[in-house]
Amino acid sequence: MAEHVNKTVVQSRLDRLNEDYRIGYTESETVTVDPDGFEAEIRAARDGYIGSSYVWIVRRPGQASPLSESMPDDAHSEEERVLLILGRGGHAWGIPGGGREDGETFEEGALREVREETGIECTIESCFGTRYERRTSPAHEEVLHTLRVVFEGTYAGGTITIQPSELNGAAWRARRPCCLHPLAKPVAAEWFEE
Repeated sequence: MAEHVNKTVVQSRLDRLNEDYRIGYTESETVTVDPDGFEAEIRAARDGYIGSSYVWIVRRPGQASPLSESMPDDAHSEEERVLLILGRGGHAWGIPGGGREDGETFEEGALREVREETGIECTIESCFGTRYERRTSPAHEEVLHTLRVVFEGTYAGGTITIQPSELNGAAWRARRPCCLHPLAKPVAAEWFEE
């Protein structure tokens, strides 16, 4: 019989999120992963890792920095923008955030990761959705339960300063980029005008 690692704690965190927010969607999926990497995931889970969280940060036009004198007046846009990141490992635009640490809530972890990765401060307004994963590997008996949470937030301050050890770039986007990370696709489909 398979051992279910993190099942109870992940379900309790999901229940708490459902109580605190009206979650837009919960996606559930079984994912088969590489046996070599799975051993490291199991060790991390036994040390307390249960998932990651991200913030879809919206900046309203009045929150943008003023234009410098050399910029033409028409360079200013009256559009809302969202902060997207380019990770070191790929070419798809994603949502800033990452793994929880040392007993943080998903909200605390998301805010810390955004600050560390991009230099941006934000507030969390709601929970857009969750992705509940049951991770398995052909060479292992365990089933690892993890939760990925996408919050919706608002820009509160700061200027983009990327963490180069983790990101290739970050930008405030008013238009949907052609390549999106899978975690960003559901919220992008609702936010960007087609």
